Amino acid sequence: TGTVEMEALCLIDLIQQHVIPAVKKAGAGPLSELEAHVPTIKAAMEGIHHAESSYEKAQLARVLRLETMVDIRKTCDDAEAIIPAEYWTLATYK
Repeated sequence: TGTVEMEALCLIDLIQQHVIPAVKKAGAGPLSELEAHVPTIKAAMEGIHHAESSYEKAQLARVLRLETMVDIRKTCDDAEAIIPAEYWTLATYK
């Protein structure tokens, strides 16, 4: 679960430090959805931390990484598609 936690923390940083500021500067994009994703990730990590067994932790980490974070990535990709390049501070593959 350690790797998933690091990936989740990185995603939180990317959203807060890059994606949300870009959406705000551009005045376009799924701002409220992006802002809601951060507590979702944090709550999922909290659930992993409070799980009693390693098996339960692994199940929760799997859902976080392969379901929740994939959905959140789609929101970030959607934002990238409409944000002008001068506001997007992350590497892009366009």
